Amino acid sequence: MLARITMQITLNTTELTVAESITVQQLLNAQDISEVGLAIAINNTVLAKRLWPAHQLQQNDALQLFQLVTGG
Repeated sequence: MLARITMQITLNTTELTVAESITVQQLLNAQDISEVGLAIAINNTVLAKRLWPAHQLQQNDALQLFQLVTGG
């Protein structure tokens, strides 16, 4: 039987245990987070939305999710 490899990340202020090979897109899907108006920073660096499907998270990454709003 193969052991599942996991790692720790932080999503906003919540520590999560996730699969070692998870991408940003897979994390959003697993957490049921809508992409509409969403911006993501990983370790204080904004990640372009076009990179979410391929960007693999690393041990101890800190993700901050921001909901963009418009108005005046």
